[in-house]
Amino acid sequence: MKLYEHPFSSAAFKVRALIHELGLPVTLITVDMMKGEHKSPEFLAKNPNGKVPTLEDDGFFLWESNAILCYLAAKKPESGLLPVDPKGMAQVQQWLQWHATTFASSTGEVMFETIYTKMMGRTKDEAKYAAGLEKVRRELGVLEKALAGQEYLCGRLTLADFSLVSCLHMRAPMGVDLEAFPHVKAWVARMESRESVRKSLPPM
Repeated sequence: MKLYEHPFSSAAFKVRALIHELGLPVTLITVDMMKGEHKSPEFLAKNPNGKVPTLEDDGFFLWESNAILCYLAAKKPESGLLPVDPKGMAQVQQWLQWHATTFASSTGEVMFETIYTKMMGRTKDEAKYAAGLEKVRRELGVLEKALAGQEYLCGRLTLADFSLVSCLHMRAPMGVDLEAFPHVKAWVARMESRESVRKSLPPM
């Protein structure tokens, strides 16, 4: 298998972490997005959206990071990271969809106005940053309640934890403070103590 990715992509980060967690033989291929490689005809043939990550497995191409997580976990069902019982599976999918529709969007707004604007040499839009940060704090409140009394989002470690924690791995340069959310802070520390996650963090 091959994973087309970029070190600073949060979506690629969580897939790398899961690959390490499962011990899967996957070759990582960096897509130079600054040079526009993600918009080249060759790459668009793999992923018509022109985004990373994209997984290649024996002629099969898969995009959307949460779908990739499910595919990889299904290759090692014994890991238990993708439950097969109806309730467990629904809980994981609930968080994966919340990530895609809500948390990734708001954290992405904050990341764009801090990290990406700096990389592109652009000026930060303070109003957009403040609006994005307000959304992030509201959603951290949702996570705080969900994590009260348990170590992981679904009670035990699942794909949901890998997916959502990826939104917070660059929280310092994003200006996201977790002090008001002790359960979230402890959960992030728990996830970042895992070797699979540590090995997948981008060079800072």
